[in-house]
Amino acid sequence: MPHTNAERFVKKLGEQLRFLQRSCVIFDQGGQDEALRMATSMRVLFWDKGRNTSLISHLQLRDGRMLSTSRGHGDYRDYLAYRIDLTSPTPITIQPMLGTAFRTITFNEWWCHESVFVYEGERYSRQTIVLSAAHKDGGAHVDRDLERYYEVLSSGRFAFGITGDLKYHGAPPFEQGVTQYAENAHLSLLRQFAHEVLASAQHFKWINNAA
Repeated sequence: MPHTNAERFVKKLGEQLRFLQRSCVIFDQGGQDEALRMATSMRVLFWDKGRNTSLISHLQLRDGRMLSTSRGHGDYRDYLAYRIDLTSPTPITIQPMLGTAFRTITFNEWWCHESVFVYEGERYSRQTIVLSAAHKDGGAHVDRDLERYYEVLSSGRFAFGITGDLKYHGAPPFEQGVTQYAENAHLSLLRQFAHEVLASAQHFKWINNAA
C-alpha cells in the first residue's frame, strides 16, 4: 500500500537525521570533509525558498524550538576551540566544542538570525554558512567563486596563526617563518550545527511529533 505524503516525510526526516549521525561519526574519526555532507542534509531539513520546501516545513515543525550552544559572544568563540600541536604538519587546528549546555530558542532565530561568525562587521547565521557549504563548496554543488566571508572563514585568517621559529632534531614538521592558520573552521562549525540539530531532534521528539 503506498505511503501517504505525511508518512513519506516522516521517513525522510529519519533518513536525514541518520545521515547526519553517520557524518558526525566519520568527522569525529578524522574525515572532516564529511561536514560538507552535513551541510547538504541541513539544507534538506531546513531551507525554504521559492519552490524549495524544507522537510520541517512539510512536517509543520518550523514553529518549534531548537537547542543552541551559543555562550553569548555572538561569533565563532561560542562554538569552536583551538588545538595547538607544534609537532604536527598542521600545528593549529580548530575543533567543535560540542557539549551538553544548551539554551532554547525559536527555530527562526537559530537558523536565520543568531550570529555565529562575524567578518568586517557583518554577522553571519547558520543558514548562510550551511548554504555556502552546500551550494558553493561541494556539499551539493561546486561554484566558481566563494563568498569572501566564507573564504576567510575556511582559510582561518580571521583569527590568530602560528609563525614558527623553532629548532627541531631533523626537518621541522611545518614550514618555519610562514604563518600557519587553522583551515578547518568552516567544517568544525558545520559539525557543531549538526550536534545542535541532533540534540534538538531528540530533545523535542521530532519523529514522534511529526508522525
